[in-house]
Amino acid sequence: MIQASWKAYFYFSQKEIKGIVVLGCILFGSVLLSWLLPHNNSLRDNASKHASATHLFYFDPNTIDSVQAIQLGLPEKQVKSLLHYRLKGGYFKSPDDFARLYGLSPELFSLLKPYVQVKQGSSKTFAWKKFNLSHVLNGNEEVDWKLDINTATANEWQKKTQLPLSVIQHILAYKNYLGAFTRVGQIGKVYGLSDSVYQCMKHHLYIAHTEHVLVNANAMGFADWQQLGLFSDKQISLILKLRKEQGGRIGWREIAEICDLSQVEASQLRSRVHIDD
Repeated sequence: MIQASWKAYFYFSQKEIKGIVVLGCILFGSVLLSWLLPHNNSLRDNASKHASATHLFYFDPNTIDSVQAIQLGLPEKQVKSLLHYRLKGGYFKSPDDFARLYGLSPELFSLLKPYVQVKQGSSKTFAWKKFNLSHVLNGNEEVDWKLDINTATANEWQKKTQLPLSVIQHILAYKNYLGAFTRVGQIGKVYGLSDSVYQCMKHHLYIAHTEHVLVNANAMGFADWQQLGLFSDKQISLILKLRKEQGGRIGWREIAEICDLSQVEASQLRSRVHIDD
């Protein structure tokens, strides 16, 4: 009986040798890449990075200030979005509502969610189901009452409409944000004011004059820019695009550069619009 030499078990054809070499190169390359490329442990690593760079504490997103928001690790753009949302009367009813903050990443929200504490019973939502103007009109000598929404004080709003103070505060805050109301329909956008209530009282609201009030450029929509009669539709689109890229704010320098304003145009714009320097 012929016994095979042990060397026979380690004999490979030229084709098999090439296959072994290729397989070895693949394995070596995989090991080398694992050393060179950074490891990514998904959301847990991202959360730990956020945690190491932030100071975590319990907070109410409806009352937190900009300094505290930055300490929590919110980027500057998200801090501006938070303040902008609240300035317009926005309100977070639950921790999950905070997740819908514009630009807030899921990783950062997952890190902050356990620390969100929205005070119960402090919601400012207005749901006055039985509201109608009969309580104002009945027994009122001035049946067809009127209210200038740009000049009316909180007391005048309460006396004429008997709206809750929280809603009146939202109206005044929104007016201050805009600089001035340019049309009555903007009242219908106030947070907490139902459409049915707005429909009841809109015919009693009016705007006398807005020439002496500067409208906020950071709050103007496409139609508002068109009403100025100073810019083409293309220029307005560029202004709005740049403002969005800059977190909802735009200054004189940016507008002057993209629209190539003359001295006369710049003077006209300054007389009608408030723009950050």
